[in-house]
Amino acid sequence: MKYLKHYWLVVTIFLIVVLFVLFRSFSRHDFRYDAARWAGPSVTGTNIITEEQISALRGEILLISLGNQAAAIDQLHDKTMKVNPESILEKGTLSVIRKNKGPVILFSDDSSVTARVWMVLSEMGMQNLYILHDEENRVY
Repeated sequence: MKYLKHYWLVVTIFLIVVLFVLFRSFSRHDFRYDAARWAGPSVTGTNIITEEQISALRGEILLISLGNQAAAIDQLHDKTMKVNPESILEKGTLSVIRKNKGPVILFSDDSSVTARVWMVLSEMGMQNLYILHDEENRVY
């Protein structure tokens, strides 16, 4: 008993950590990564959008150009931002994306780059993300 009185703080912290580990282990929703839920729009194809569908979107549209693309997106409106794919997770870039009050549309020459960036951002919990797809069945 004397031993516990000397180390009551350490024992208390240890018990709290054990409780959090048990909570994480048995909980289905809290602290658990859910890749299937975040990748859902990719599986169903609802994350793909064409230039014609952009006008039907509501809110402030943010277009993010990932690298050098051959397609001219000059006729598209509102905000366009050029971002290097490797720097998409920089604090300033994420801040602009999160503050946008509307859809975020990603486009690039390389469809794999666009898909990877979309997946990273969606796994971070960002919603209303789209990948621009052109008429010639090529994803930007």
